[in-house]
Amino acid sequence: MEISTLVEKLEELLSSSTGVPATGKILIDREKLTDLVAQIRVAIPEDILEAHELLGMREGLISQAIQEARQIRNTSEQHAKSRVTESEITKDANKQSEEIIEEARRKAQNVLDETTIQATDRRSSADQYAHATLIGLEEEICKILTTIRHGIELVDVEKETSS
Repeated sequence: MEISTLVEKLEELLSSSTGVPATGKILIDREKLTDLVAQIRVAIPEDILEAHELLGMREGLISQAIQEARQIRNTSEQHAKSRVTESEITKDANKQSEEIIEEARRKAQNVLDETTIQATDRRSSADQYAHATLIGLEEEICKILTTIRHGIELVDVEKETSS
């Protein structure tokens, strides 16, 4: 389950909790809150797994680019060998094979650069999202804990005044 969905459930729990009159405080079902926190802890690693999948895709693209470069090089070498009969043809073939190899290297480097940038951006975005979500969750939990503490204090005060 996505973290955003779980945060929405947490907000629903907060908004549907019973209010304590004249205090602005609410009472929260501890079991429901504990369950939501546990689900959030499970959901965070799923985002991290998605980032790892992106890195795997990047490595696949790199392997594909290298294989393509090798294939282009092999093709150009075979082509050059078949044209060795005359020196002009040989010079031309060598020149073409070098151009093809250079073009393959440029393409492979471009693919590597792009996938590295994409993986870095996605990892950074995932980290930022997880960080922001955790900060928001921490703030919500702090608010909830403050509410719980105030509720306990009210109950203690009422006990003391009724005794």
